[in-house]
Amino acid sequence: MRNFIACMLVMLFVVTAGTVYAGEREGAFTVSPFMGGYTFDGVERLETRPVLGLRLGYDFTKNFALEATFNYVNTHFNSIVSDSVDVYNYRLEGIYNFMPESKLVPYLAIGGGGQTINLPTENISFRKIHNTQPTANAGAGIKWFLTEDIAVRADYHQNFVFNTNDVNNKRQDYLANYEYTLGLQFLFGGRKPLPPTSSLSVMPGSITKGQSTTLNWTSQNVTSCDMAPDVGSVQQQGSMSVSPIADTVYTLTCSGAAGTTTSEVNVAVSAPPSPPPPPPPAMPTSSLSAVPASVTQGDAVTLSWSSQNADNCDLQPAIGQVKPQGSMSVKPSASALYTLTCNGPGGSTTSTANVAVTAPPPSCPVVLTPEQEETVNLLIEFDFNKAVIKPQFYPNVNALGDFLKKYPCEVTVEGHTDNIGSAKYNMKLSQRRADAVKQYLVDKFGIDPSMIKTVGYGEARPVDTNKTPEGRYHNRRVQVHHGVVKKAGK
Repeated sequence: MRNFIACMLVMLFVVTAGTVYAGEREGAFTVSPFMGGYTFDGVERLETRPVLGLRLGYDFTKNFALEATFNYVNTHFNSIVSDSVDVYNYRLEGIYNFMPESKLVPYLAIGGGGQTINLPTENISFRKIHNTQPTANAGAGIKWFLTEDIAVRADYHQNFVFNTNDVNNKRQDYLANYEYTLGLQFLFGGRKPLPPTSSLSVMPGSITKGQSTTLNWTSQNVTSCDMAPDVGSVQQQGSMSVSPIADTVYTLTCSGAAGTTTSEVNVAVSAPPSPPPPPPPAMPTSSLSAVPASVTQGDAVTLSWSSQNADNCDLQPAIGQVKPQGSMSVKPSASALYTLTCNGPGGSTTSTANVAVTAPPPSCPVVLTPEQEETVNLLIEFDFNKAVIKPQFYPNVNALGDFLKKYPCEVTVEGHTDNIGSAKYNMKLSQRRADAVKQYLVDKFGIDPSMIKTVGYGEARPVDTNKTPEGRYHNRRVQVHHGVVKKAGK
């Protein structure tokens, strides 16, 4: 007995030094040697003694198994006879395993079999009480798996022996025996669980602090997975976003029937880059214009300007500080170069506009000294019933144009006709002749139309007789009145 216990302890030490695996497996054959104690029903008057035995089983599934048991007990009667008694128990039981994939597997057993008691030949008086009897059995136990093929097993069974004989002259329907054992279970064959596998990846593997990265993982032949650090239990396959604040090694640990597997990935976290320096201030820009760019002295000019990226502007000459955008009217007394200077964070800019100023024409009336005396005698004669200036009179009209360009004063252009035709018709014809001269001056010399007045007198002011063709020709004329020109001393 002592040798058996010592042997089992040595075996336990050897098997626990290896890889630990838990669980039953479908299709496996089991062999379970055991030893323990056996207690008989009190009426049998047999001593409690050690029991040795062997179980042979088959796992139909991880939960259900069938097991045959044979054991042997050598005992004695209590003070009746001194000879030893051999007791043999044999039975077939169904096994139900709870938590078959765990390291610690509890189970229940129920079945039936028989019990044979062999007595010495001289104890004839006991043969009719102790012989072979049927049994019913029920029990429970627990298996502690040391490796995938070896488990320590503890059992408790109650064996009901159906007695058909009288005991102590009383009818006894059954006897209750108790069996409590400790042994080893060895598994052979069956479907061994596949080793667990896992993979863990990260994309991207390097991030800037504050950014996120995605962990992706898969596993096979596992029942549970855990992600560290700071994650905890996860599904067997999945993905998730994480935002570590420093370099971190993520570890996926998955457990299954055949053991544990781990996978690791490293996430490198870098400090965010320094913000780029602010761009230099933009250079200011500006524009300045003068409309019109050329005026007569006393006339006004409009200065318009705009600027960008400028805080203040100055306009010279004789103006000073102005807004970055604006316009104003000025009357320069002489030609001037206007300069706009604008300043901003990015520097300074200048823009210029030139205004040409000319002296005004002589005021009217024009006073001429004898040395300056200038006269224009304009006489234009027209064909009958015509208002077209004949080419031979162009020099006369040109002389008037030159005069008005030099002395821009008002003049009156008078149109006249002869007496042929109605007075009403001749009035309109004389007006057309005066207008023809005015239009010639405006088109060729650019004279302001408002400086030229026209009037038609018809046949009212003849300068010759209308009785002769020559006289009537002289009456068909245009004359210009120079009332604005005076001679000095007159």
